[in-house]
Amino acid sequence: MSANPSTSHNGGSGGSSTSGGGVGGPCGACKFLRRKCVAGCIFAPYFDSEQGAIHFAAVHKVFGASNVSKLLLHIPVNKRPDAVVSICYEAQARLRDPVYGCVAHLFALQQQVQFSYI
Repeated sequence: MSANPSTSHNGGSGGSSTSGGGVGGPCGACKFLRRKCVAGCIFAPYFDSEQGAIHFAAVHKVFGASNVSKLLLHIPVNKRPDAVVSICYEAQARLRDPVYGCVAHLFALQQQVQFSYI
């Protein structure tokens, strides 16, 4: 599973065009939480019905749904897709390495660069 949910989604978001339980069903977050997806759901634009539940599972386990929804409400709408990609990446990195998270990946890349010049 890719750490970047935007690789197969619309514009960096998990993008279901319906926010709520319309034609596409509940968003991935509401599907994971087993609740009804209402119109105006904060997660619906970013966690689609199909892949969104997988990405949201990591986000929920590391940060918690309530914390992420509060965070998204404080971010301007035009910056939320990038924030969701970052949150998903960090959550998946934290599951792989609970101590260092994405910093472990950055450190590994730094070592590759350092040793390529030797």
